[in-house]
Amino acid sequence: MNFWMTVIGMYKDMIKSIVLIILVFSSMILTYQIWNFKPELTNVDSPVQQKKTIGPRFVDNIKNIYMPYQEISYKESSIKGTTDSRMIMDVTDYLSESKILSAYQIDNNGKFQAKDIGGNFTIFDFTVDIPQTMYITNILDMTYKSNDTHTFKRILIDSESRNSINLYLVGKDKVLKIETDAKSEPFNELVKQQRNEMVNYSGLVTNENTSSDKAQLYMPANAKDIKAYRFIADRIDVRDINDAVLDDQDNIIERERKEGTTFFSNTGVVSVNANDIYKYNNLSEANEARTLPRETLVKSFKFISSHGGFTDDYRLFDIEDDIRTINYQMFLSGRPVFNKDGLSDISVIWGKNEEYEYRRGLLSTSVAVPSTQEVEKLPSAEKVRFDIASSRSYQFEKVSNMLIGYEMKKSADSEIQANLLFEPYWYIEYNGKWLKYDRGRLK
Repeated sequence: MNFWMTVIGMYKDMIKSIVLIILVFSSMILTYQIWNFKPELTNVDSPVQQKKTIGPRFVDNIKNIYMPYQEISYKESSIKGTTDSRMIMDVTDYLSESKILSAYQIDNNGKFQAKDIGGNFTIFDFTVDIPQTMYITNILDMTYKSNDTHTFKRILIDSESRNSINLYLVGKDKVLKIETDAKSEPFNELVKQQRNEMVNYSGLVTNENTSSDKAQLYMPANAKDIKAYRFIADRIDVRDINDAVLDDQDNIIERERKEGTTFFSNTGVVSVNANDIYKYNNLSEANEARTLPRETLVKSFKFISSHGGFTDDYRLFDIEDDIRTINYQMFLSGRPVFNKDGLSDISVIWGKNEEYEYRRGLLSTSVAVPSTQEVEKLPSAEKVRFDIASSRSYQFEKVSNMLIGYEMKKSADSEIQANLLFEPYWYIEYNGKWLKYDRGRLK
């Protein structure tokens, strides 16, 4: 028995030595592998595929897109105004630096007098009803919380009745009065300097709702110096827009048809017609309810800006509630641009979660070229007013706005390089539709 115990003891020490040696070698091998380990980075290092854009991505200032079309400086016997973007933005930026001291709603029966405002005030005019809360928080950068859905189309800026500025956001049913901490004196000095560059404006009363100086329509008194412009046209590459809005680039089917070209993918359908109008429909939103357009203004702005879609100076111009459409329109030299085929428009219809329809023109302005075409001088605002008011074809009380804009025309397709001609006209918002005034008639 003692013999076998002695033998086992001898082998036990030997086994321990062997195990120890194996552990040492294993440790050395593991250390070597760690030092020389090179991970497989094929998927990690692969560059992320950036979608193409048709312009610089996310460089648009939301304040420009929702900018008023004109600024009016009213000083009792002297009315001046401007459509200059720089001056309008200077006023917007000044107001954006202020805080709200108080804010409350005032009922508006369509005859808002603003009796607290004296004979001197400033006006911002818009072509469309804009949500109060959206504008205050996103454009004026003010802290304002409200569940109200009220809208406005005009802002009255009162810098005379107190040392700080009051804002009146005037809508059809409600007027939001905001008392701010923005100082009146520097603001009045800013407007005083601007008046040197402004032109004479005149007021227009069309019905009982526009009878007061706070509610009248305002427009340039004379328009004879408005010039025409001509630009070389840049055509946006359809493949670049497709790359921005269609997700599955490898599964696009292109078909040529008589009326244009259609692109089919698993996520959407794109059609391009002979008039250079691009339309995209998102199939994932085809069966979803359409969201109210005023609830998705910021979303629509971010969608278009995400692929550089604002290729010229575009601004919110109209909202068609019945078909849930948000319309942005091209501006040139501070004036809206109209085109019968929709080449100057960008429109978005929002679905439940994403854009459902995206429609736009494919032409943008490039280099300005001298225009040799003679353009008829525009009549005065008073002449336009007289022609419409005295005509049996129109009811003057249905006129709700009046401004100078440009009609954009594309040169013939036979030309090697397409040109865009911008001719000035008076445009009248009559019975809810924008019509061109031409020699006494609205077209």
